[in-house]
Amino acid sequence: MQPPSVPAVPPDHPGLEALLRRMGEAVGIMDDSVFENDKFVGFFQSFRPDGRGLDGVFERLDCGDELQQRLEKLFEVAGDDRRPQGGRDAFFLARSPKPIDPKVVESKAVDWTERMAAMAETLGEPEAADRLRAITKHRVLEGIPPKHPKQAHEKTELLKTFQNVVENLVCQIATPDPFAETLRPPYYFVSCDAGVRDHLMWPLYRDHVEVEEPFQPYFDLWSHGVKFRVYQENQVDWYMPRL
Repeated sequence: MQPPSVPAVPPDHPGLEALLRRMGEAVGIMDDSVFENDKFVGFFQSFRPDGRGLDGVFERLDCGDELQQRLEKLFEVAGDDRRPQGGRDAFFLARSPKPIDPKVVESKAVDWTERMAAMAETLGEPEAADRLRAITKHRVLEGIPPKHPKQAHEKTELLKTFQNVVENLVCQIATPDPFAETLRPPYYFVSCDAGVRDHLMWPLYRDHVEVEEPFQPYFDLWSHGVKFRVYQENQVDWYMPRL
């Protein structure tokens, strides 16, 4: 998965400027460098392992409390960023996930893809919606998932739909301010996972699209260390960690 581009952030919006300065204060940046386009890529990592110091950062946003609650869950799931063999995690991951029933994995997988199909339809992506609805099986496996192919000709059309459309659907949601666009890169680099990013940011989008949040089931699976892979046109494989 390629990282998203990081937009320049000019201080020409009073609310956005106040937010960026508050974010800067939280990590000890007190000058105008807070408006540089890559300043907050690793913002959330600065508050590992427990998220202390984030309180009040988003209080100027109408949905600030909801954003904070989702971040608290993220820090709870990821826990300590210290690796057993030494060093620290560069990104958030469920290092010690709780067990989950394979039937629950399958149920949440179906729920996620159905919700994503509904959002794709709503946002004018009927082909993607049809391809997601054509999934006939969610296979639940155990172990380390193999990597997806990198070459386009080796990818299924379903995988391309996930990577090229599903991961970018929220970018098509019209929002009346630049908050979501500005926060999207630092949220993405939480785990380099678009589904995690979009769940954490959903309060910023919720009032601008009439669909049930699609990302909660995905975040639930991520919280248990479950990852998906796509090698067939009508099947998604979900890999549970060996505990």
